[in-house]
Amino acid sequence: MPGATAFPGPIGNAVEIATERYAAILGASPSKGARSPVLWNAAFKAAGIDAVMHPMDVTAGDLPALVAVLKADPRFVGGAVAVPHKQALVPLLDRVEPEAARIGAVNAIYRDGGALVGANTDGAGALSQIEELVGGGHALRTRRALVLGLGGAGLAVAAFLAGRVTELTVANRTRATAETVAGRLGAMVADWPVGADVLSKIDLLVNATTIGHAAGPEGSPVAEADLAALPASAAVYDVIYQPDVTPLLAMASARGLATRNGLGMNLDQAVIAFGKAVPGALEMDAVRAAMRAA
Repeated sequence: MPGATAFPGPIGNAVEIATERYAAILGASPSKGARSPVLWNAAFKAAGIDAVMHPMDVTAGDLPALVAVLKADPRFVGGAVAVPHKQALVPLLDRVEPEAARIGAVNAIYRDGGALVGANTDGAGALSQIEELVGGGHALRTRRALVLGLGGAGLAVAAFLAGRVTELTVANRTRATAETVAGRLGAMVADWPVGADVLSKIDLLVNATTIGHAAGPEGSPVAEADLAALPASAAVYDVIYQPDVTPLLAMASARGLATRNGLGMNLDQAVIAFGKAVPGALEMDAVRAAMRAA
């Protein structure tokens, strides 16, 4: 590629920078199908900006060195953060927005002069989708919600649901993590894995684990027999969008429950994050239209 330079940072996939500016998504393996580059690149094109978002596969051990390289390169405008680095990235940044600090995880970064700033747009993106799923903010306030998984996305979703639902319960493989989050958000804790006794009292189930990427029964964080305990009025939301119908959503749909995957959340959080990285480049509606068409 004429004019391209190999990216000097410690990443596991090949990246060449051939534009005036660039963005990146940092994760364990975003080069294997992350959607953020497709969305951001559509927005860059619509805005007439000579920039590309690159997936950058990075290990936890190499993350500090990569952040240092990105901070030192003025061409880097910011980008997205994928699993498993949403929490580990926080202390490596110059500062984080107050909401991200409260959640303890970032899913977006942007440049402010010589500083790199962290933000969390996962929660806002998920909230708008969940409200649509259940029939609006008023309907959400009557729901008893259970969030499964408290990684970066799960923390954000739980934080945004806290105070907006009538009752919030969280569950995580590591109970100590669930107890810490529950204490911070005023939520209750359920044992992992959750069983029918818990699900019978829930009418909004949110999966924020990565389990749904697998096919078959092992791809659901909830056993089919236990899922049957959900009330007929329950809604099931899965932050995963690859596959677009996870085993959990398939089982819930078969029962006639309202369901939605994480594709809309992925779009909305990307729109917000893009606006932080290149403020004023496009109106948010134009960014959303460009990304939706991608």
